[in-house]
Amino acid sequence: MRIDEISVFINVVEAGTFAGAARRLRMPATTVSAKVAALERRLGFTLIHRTTRKLRATLEGQTYFERCRAALHEIDTVEEELRAETAGMGGQLRLTASVDIAQTLLPPVIAAFRKTYRAVAIDLIVIDRVADLVAEGIDLAVRVGPLRDSSLISRAFVTGPSGLFACQSYLDRRGTPASLDQLEHHDLIAINKPWARPLPMLVGDRKITIDLSGGLACDDLLTVRALVAMGLGISFLPGYLADQFDLVRVLPDLRSPFTGLYFAYPAQKFVPARVREFMAFAVSTVHRLGLHP
Repeated sequence: MRIDEISVFINVVEAGTFAGAARRLRMPATTVSAKVAALERRLGFTLIHRTTRKLRATLEGQTYFERCRAALHEIDTVEEELRAETAGMGGQLRLTASVDIAQTLLPPVIAAFRKTYRAVAIDLIVIDRVADLVAEGIDLAVRVGPLRDSSLISRAFVTGPSGLFACQSYLDRRGTPASLDQLEHHDLIAINKPWARPLPMLVGDRKITIDLSGGLACDDLLTVRALVAMGLGISFLPGYLADQFDLVRVLPDLRSPFTGLYFAYPAQKFVPARVREFMAFAVSTVHRLGLHP
């Protein structure tokens, strides 16, 4: 289907002449005539009876004109609505994040955002798998970086040190390990996630792995944080989770290859205003509320 041919045909019928349509469209009359002729060839029937002085739509042409004009008007209406929605702040924002992010950082951000932008509906999809944003129609994801999907655009959300943490009462009772060798003599809480068994860490630029196996393991980071906060041992935590509970970083020379949280969204020429504004709003809100240093 050639929308330009249909649009030219509609203008010809509305103007009543090829010359009038040419003036409307600012194109040569020969081009107007050629496009209508090409449309008729493609359809296989005559749309317009031509005479030297005037033209008249055939019965088929009149039906085609009325239906296509209504369809193009609907397209124009949709485009205008979407332009207004994108230029302003409206529509639906589909956002996805893992459980630990969705239950800690996002609720206060979403609450503040909704107070400011009531016209934006938010659909929060909480999953622990990596969603296909394009296939699943998701506007924005919060993911642990660095991102490996080159088809997505990323923007830093929360960055900061992730590492080993303990609560102060545990360290007062058991002492603070000063080396990896001493860490072996402490109560450790293992994380039952594929990326953490063993746990990758960095010392300077050197990559090492740490085995947190012991008498306690858990596959949920929020529960791991609760166990650490209760003084049951030392474990790995993202910085944004540890900061909220005032946990103490252990062996601070160790750092994680996971560099923080990032927004990720599909590469596109025009990013909707609601997506751009939510990202900026989230970063400022997290700092304003002291959810992360």
